[in-house]
Amino acid sequence: MINVNNLSSSEITALNRIREPGIDQVLKVLQDQLDETKQKLVYANEMDVIHRLQGRAEAFEDLLKAIEESQKVVRER
Repeated sequence: MINVNNLSSSEITALNRIREPGIDQVLKVLQDQLDETKQKLVYANEMDVIHRLQGRAEAFEDLLKAIEESQKVVRER
């Protein structure tokens, strides 16, 4: 999990900018990758593949959550 409270102002600003019009397509790419990874998890049979996909999904979820939370942290600072 990415703790956005521990990030520098410039890092938080960079995460928050991903939500801006024109750049927000990055959010769509990340969400699409997360959805694709979850779909692959449904059909995975081997434990090493399952573990790898779980880690990948967790990384995408953490990044998407950090982007969402960055907006809250920007307002607080």
